[in-house]
Amino acid sequence: MTGQAAPVSLWCVRTARAPDRAVRTARLLLSAAERARMAQLRSPVDRDAFALGQAVLRRCLGDLTGEAPRALRFTRQENGKPELAGAARASGLAFNLSHTAGLVLLAVTGGGPVGTDVERVRRVAAARIAARYFPADEAAAVEARAGREAWDLFFRLWVRKEACVKAWGGRLREGMRTPVCLEDPGPAAVRGPDGREWRVWEPAGVPAPYRAAVALPRDTRPGALKVRRTSVAELLEGRPAAP
Repeated sequence: MTGQAAPVSLWCVRTARAPDRAVRTARLLLSAAERARMAQLRSPVDRDAFALGQAVLRRCLGDLTGEAPRALRFTRQENGKPELAGAARASGLAFNLSHTAGLVLLAVTGGGPVGTDVERVRRVAAARIAARYFPADEAAAVEARAGREAWDLFFRLWVRKEACVKAWGGRLREGMRTPVCLEDPGPAAVRGPDGREWRVWEPAGVPAPYRAAVALPRDTRPGALKVRRTSVAELLEGRPAAP
């Protein structure tokens, strides 16, 4: 590996069966724009999931920057990716948030753009979707498996691809065609559509039945990976958020 080591902090936060008080606390942390986005979601479950995810983001970044979580400001890059604004921008922190049913994953680093994705392994038409969107060798590997093994491999590939797309700020469809390592859960080199190289890996500590991945620029070596597993209630009740 070459380049400077960049510590990555990763929060793996359980949101399943979040108590009502945690949801209320989460909503109090949202900005007016975030509350407006939440109100556009039709499902109460989706509204709660959105509030909890944004609250996790604000709580953790608040601890790292020294800013009050509710006071944090964000802006968006041209590709739509959010980044810190205002006084917290001076921290130089990059972050990426992902959530799926029952779990939120947040990656934060000072080493440049970062992408992360988490998915709950579940029954899907894995072979059909892979054949349509994945490279031929990956699609064949998924098709060669059945049932749970096929779903697990499909989501392993999916989270790697989406983590890369979120790191480089591209479109999901083009990322699905990007080859990723089939076998090794450790760091693997991936070339983006513009030729830039990235490094993607599956972090340890993410519980079953979930699969997750983190991506950084290849010239940035992943340094110490600090993983904290907690519940959203614990995180929002004021316990230190630093891993």
